[in-house]
Amino acid sequence: MRRHLAEAAFLACISNDVEGARRIAKGLDAIAQGCRESVIAYALADLTAGDVEAALQQLGPLSDAEDAYGMVFQALALHLGGRMSERDAVLRRIPGGQTDVDGLVAAFRNNSVGYAVDRGVR
Repeated sequence: MRRHLAEAAFLACISNDVEGARRIAKGLDAIAQGCRESVIAYALADLTAGDVEAALQQLGPLSDAEDAYGMVFQALALHLGGRMSERDAVLRRIPGGQTDVDGLVAAFRNNSVGYAVDRGVR
């Protein structure tokens, strides 16, 4: 249920409904305070509003705990903030083994000059 609500928050962001996304995030937080899904929903709302720093602040604890999903969204926020070397450093730390996360990481890495240089890709 939490994941479905987080996806609803994402859809609200796609339609630029930041307030709707924040309401969904608040509901998620009421169901399970501080859960990954509510943190990501709040961060997506912040990113949609153009507040990269607020999103990074939200996602920091997930990244510090090496939560793969939180780290992917942190990489997205860093990317949107133009902080590519930091994004690449986060991508290198993301634990593998989850198909959906691995796919997102691969998409970032395929578009990352820093990652390609580290791997000797020309």
